Amino acid sequence: MKVAIEHVQLQFIKEIENNVCSLQVESNVMCFALKTGHMFLIDLETPSNVIKYRFTSLSSPQEKLLKVWMDPSATTLLLKTNFAKYYVLAVESLGKGNELVTPLKKLSKKNRDVITVTWQGKYEFVCGTAEGKVYIVNTQSENSATKAYSSPNSIDGLEFVNSPGAEQCAFLATGHTLRYWSNPKDPLTTLTELPPSETEQFEEIEQASSRKLAFFNDTFAWTIDSGTIFGTVKRSDNVLKSATVLLNVELPASHHRVKDVALSKYHLLLLRGSEILVINKLNNEVVTQKTTWNQGNEKILELVVDYSQSPPTFWCYSTSNIYEIVLEEESKGIWRLLNKFGKYDEALKLPDLAPAEKDFILEQKGDYLFSKKDFVEAARCYGMSDSATTAEVALKLMKCSDFIALQTFLTAKLSTARQKKGSIVQITLLSDWIVWNFMQMLNEVDESISSEQDDHTLETWRSKKEHIGKELMAFFKKNLEILDRDTVYQIMSRQNRKLEVLSFARLINDYKFVLSYWIRSKNWYEALKVLALTQDLECVYKYATILLINSPDSTVNTWMQIRDVNPCELISPLLTYFANFQKTHSSLDSSRPVPNYALKYLKWCIQELDAVKLTPIVYNTTIFMMIAGFDAKGRESEIIEFIEEHSGYFDSDFVLRLSIKFKRFKTCIYVYSWLRLYEEAVTLAIKMDLLDDAKLVASSSDLDGNSKVRRKLWLMIAQRIIKQQNDTKQAIKEILQDSNGILGIKDLLPLFEEFTTIANVKDELIKGLERHNSTMAHVSHEIENSIKIKKEIVEDIETLKARFQLVEPGASCDCCGRVLQTRKFYVFPCGHSFHTDCLVREILKSTDHALRSKIESIQRSATKGMTSVNLKELDRLLSTKCCLCSDIKINSIDEPLEFDESERQAWEI
Repeated sequence: MKVAIEHVQLQFIKEIENNVCSLQVESNVMCFALKTGHMFLIDLETPSNVIKYRFTSLSSPQEKLLKVWMDPSATTLLLKTNFAKYYVLAVESLGKGNELVTPLKKLSKKNRDVITVTWQGKYEFVCGTAEGKVYIVNTQSENSATKAYSSPNSIDGLEFVNSPGAEQCAFLATGHTLRYWSNPKDPLTTLTELPPSETEQFEEIEQASSRKLAFFNDTFAWTIDSGTIFGTVKRSDNVLKSATVLLNVELPASHHRVKDVALSKYHLLLLRGSEILVINKLNNEVVTQKTTWNQGNEKILELVVDYSQSPPTFWCYSTSNIYEIVLEEESKGIWRLLNKFGKYDEALKLPDLAPAEKDFILEQKGDYLFSKKDFVEAARCYGMSDSATTAEVALKLMKCSDFIALQTFLTAKLSTARQKKGSIVQITLLSDWIVWNFMQMLNEVDESISSEQDDHTLETWRSKKEHIGKELMAFFKKNLEILDRDTVYQIMSRQNRKLEVLSFARLINDYKFVLSYWIRSKNWYEALKVLALTQDLECVYKYATILLINSPDSTVNTWMQIRDVNPCELISPLLTYFANFQKTHSSLDSSRPVPNYALKYLKWCIQELDAVKLTPIVYNTTIFMMIAGFDAKGRESEIIEFIEEHSGYFDSDFVLRLSIKFKRFKTCIYVYSWLRLYEEAVTLAIKMDLLDDAKLVASSSDLDGNSKVRRKLWLMIAQRIIKQQNDTKQAIKEILQDSNGILGIKDLLPLFEEFTTIANVKDELIKGLERHNSTMAHVSHEIENSIKIKKEIVEDIETLKARFQLVEPGASCDCCGRVLQTRKFYVFPCGHSFHTDCLVREILKSTDHALRSKIESIQRSATKGMTSVNLKELDRLLSTKCCLCSDIKINSIDEPLEFDESERQAWEI
């Protein structure tokens, strides 16, 4: 620790010599006063800015300032004069010309010599007098001074500690007695109603005006004739009895007595004459002894401390000078003493500890706890220290047979190793060792559970197992990124800890391991849950076969949830399942339908997925399962419907071969027909006695333009029907009716046998002749109607040739408004009339592009002189329709209106 006493340069104050009466430093603001009433205020953040104030309330030249007190927030000053008058001064008003000074009249009376003050806020303080009285004063009122305590001896020290985070306490030093209150209330209640928690009497001290009681950071110090008493209030009992007494004889010899005391975190500062003694509170040794620089007649008055700063700042002053006491590296070397006295936690909190020092303290603390058989806490300390080797400490803890302590040590050691670089091997070994220990602990608990018969004890073991499991998971989560996963798997697998392996795999998102575990365990439900969660396509394809065979319904539903699955990759597992399905269910009662989940999935893919993902193999496989299924014979209509709906996506030759192989003749007939092999379709239908299907093929709309083929197909069908039925008359009737007029009786006659009687065909021959007669009559009627229509057309043409339109004399053009007869014009049936050039102009401005382009073409040809103008064609175009009441004008409704500028100007006023 280094101590320096620095002189504060105040040469700019001429009248300071032997004139300083008081100094206060609070909240980094310094205020010192001269006896003459001059006061100086310095913000130590900006020491060059000094506020000077002349206290003008001194009544006579003989009245002098004696003492100044400042509240901890540096907002209020309490002033005392030698005439026992007291004033309150607002700090913020200094230097502004309107200083706020409040005299405390009730306090300014005889026998009220205030020698100690403790503030309770900005506007209230508690003060003690040399006459042994304690007053509570409110600075906002001139007449506020409530007496709270009375003693025959002077009040030499007074402290009320009620700041947040500090130990609540109060001290009162009077005469040779020190009183202490723990958990005090407000000052008035405490001093008037509550008895002290402790009272200690010491050797009577001499009267003095300087402060002799100090308090800081839960520690107190009080000077007496024989020495200095100091202690801490953190102990609940015997605060005063357990206090330490530093006798004056333990200090270096001096003719002066201790005049004042101040506290730092680990030291006492004693003012003795003109020297400053710094004493270590832990061993009462004098750390340093410094003497202030002063003149012969200069008198050192007091110590002053600003505890609002961190660390606190220390000052002392004389009648002519101010000094700053600078403490540097206060905590240096303190750790050894704290460690010696067993205050390990406090030693570890010291700043600037070297790593080796910290390790040593932790090891010492561990040894102490180990000796107290607190193995777990000892292991934690050992784990944070590098002083002892891992093997040495581990063996020490293993001899105690305490797995928990060993785990604690290894865990702490692992945390320490993680903070260092280049400790990968150590981290791996420690983490693997911890996992192995967890497995051993779980195995021991399992053995105890299996052998335990008492229900209560059994429940205890189960709770312990649950707790160990939670600790294991917490360890995994905290150290996930440093674990060697393969080694952890190996350790747990060799210990046969299946659930723990599974939990670890889930924690590291190793879902492939989890999935393989559930599949090995034949837990298809859990396996599919993992598959649905991960949606890993590689796993979908890898385990498709085993999952589909063992749990087809759930597997297919899971695949449906994974939208990125490519059904083409699943064709092989689907076919394997189908083969197994056929083998298993073909011998069962066909009346009970058994779902084919492979077919269900393929149909879903075709219906729901994008066609880009579906190749012909998907459609071919679907049709294969539909055709090859053991129950397909009665469901050929579904097959045909599917083929019809998805035609073009599959191999028709493949489907045809399948249909023939599995004797799905209706499907085969449909495919023949779809391939336009109508004769083969009808031939197969006739061969398999499927005449209804043959008739459907012959009646197909695809043959509407090919009556020759259709007639041939019906002849094949008719021949089969005539040969098959014994009732010739009924057969003829059926054929003629079903063929819908394609075949007539004359087409059927060559098909009959030579011995067929005329009676069998008589009725149909008569009906045929009647139909022929009706057809001829209808044709004759149509010819007559045509002749009549021709005559009417000729008459209309003649009428049109004779049609005319009257034009009144003086009629005007409907476009330009000028007389119509002045030049060539056109008159339309609607009554509108136009000059030829006006009509051409209107048509060229219209939106009838077809008519406009033809006229423009004629104009270009006439301009170039390429060909002679076809006047008849031009006349025909111009007379096509009226440009006012036809679509020429109607189509221009969305065109903007155009105004003649000259006409618009003519209407202006």
